[in-house]
Amino acid sequence: MNKKVMSTLSLCISLFLALICAGVGAQSQTNEIETFFDSKIPGIRIQVNATSITRPTEGITFNLSITPDVQAEIKITFINLTIYGFKNGTDKVKIYTNCSRNFDLTKTEIYSDSFYVPERVWGVAYGEVVLDYNVTVTDQFGKHQYTFQDIILGFTMTRIENVYLKSLEEQLANLQNMLKELNQTFMDCFGKNLTRDELLDLNQTLRQLQQDYETLKGVKSELDNTRTAVVFLAVVAVFFVVTTAYLALRKPKGYL
Repeated sequence: MNKKVMSTLSLCISLFLALICAGVGAQSQTNEIETFFDSKIPGIRIQVNATSITRPTEGITFNLSITPDVQAEIKITFINLTIYGFKNGTDKVKIYTNCSRNFDLTKTEIYSDSFYVPERVWGVAYGEVVLDYNVTVTDQFGKHQYTFQDIILGFTMTRIENVYLKSLEEQLANLQNMLKELNQTFMDCFGKNLTRDELLDLNQTLRQLQQDYETLKGVKSELDNTRTAVVFLAVVAVFFVVTTAYLALRKPKGYL
């Protein structure tokens, strides 16, 4: 029975140490690209493709394509793409932004870029395209120009996994397994399961042992310092006694 108890305790300790030492294990990022936005506004079609799923500290790659209507002349005066994330899953923060100004859109333009997601950001990323542009249309009555300003197009995009929650879930599962092992050990030793009060007592005992250990470490440090001082004083005292004895016993040369 002792061997079984020791084996179980060793397993529990190993799981506990692994639980403490293990960091958040991020799996490899998926390279799958997904279309998150595809819409047509007067004279322009806009499409956004981006990484489907990522994780904090890993990357997002996106392609923003702008295609003009073949029957219109398009001049972009301002276009901006901003991508937001949510810190701790709730607080909206800007994680990417870029803009261009004053160019003629005569063919499909594709803007590609990549960036890293900051730590503690998870949930669904949110993209926003802000656009100012002019459209010129020619028909049998002549040219007609239309101005569009402050066009805002918003869309949800890349899903950022909450690896922190996953890590906590794994830790909880490990702790539950550890508790089962400890409970089984208690059953093997005492023929009954641990009650809630007994678990609380064990937890309190563990805390007390940890406090005692920290106290003993402090006492040991003080003892080491005291021991060093005592040794130093002892050496000084011996040196003083020897010197005094030498001076007391030495005869002056004039008295020979």
